[in-house]
Amino acid sequence: MKNKNNTRNTIIGLTILAVAILGMFIAAINVPEKEKPVQITAATKQLTKNYEEAYPATPRTVMIEYGEITKCFYASDTEESQLRDLCAQMRMLFDDELVANQSFDDFYDSLRSEVAVYKSEGKVVSSYSVSSSTDVKYADNEFGSLATLYFAVNVRENGQINRIREQFVLRKDGEGHWKILGWERAEAEE
Repeated sequence: MKNKNNTRNTIIGLTILAVAILGMFIAAINVPEKEKPVQITAATKQLTKNYEEAYPATPRTVMIEYGEITKCFYASDTEESQLRDLCAQMRMLFDDELVANQSFDDFYDSLRSEVAVYKSEGKVVSSYSVSSSTDVKYADNEFGSLATLYFAVNVRENGQINRIREQFVLRKDGEGHWKILGWERAEAEE
């Protein structure tokens, strides 16, 4: 009788062990693979913005967006595939007249060349600044409602910071959006 009980207990024990092993195997198979974490770069973050739904409200905020995109162009972690989308996004900030002066492909090729030169020379766009809201000058004339303000970008090269300062003119379009009409180099501080 003892022999029968030992055999029965052994069979029950092995069955429980087999079920436990089978359960662990099934659980291991059904565990989803861990996804590789998505690296959120400045370019990735910038490309999530939708200017068709939420266009910047003021000339200054348009220029802040312009500055953020500019930094992304020259960032070391911006991928080549993102550069084209960033170009498209920047052109959404441009006035139709400015867009008409240069095809997208010419704009993209020119920018790619400039970025390559910056990288080969070890230049980095470290920061930018935009005129304060109180320094924006507004005017209405035969060209429409215009706003003028300053944009400065700081470029680091060989431990030195070079400041490039430009004066931008923006024009309000038919939808009430301020769009970049043009710019020129500004030498003297105002």
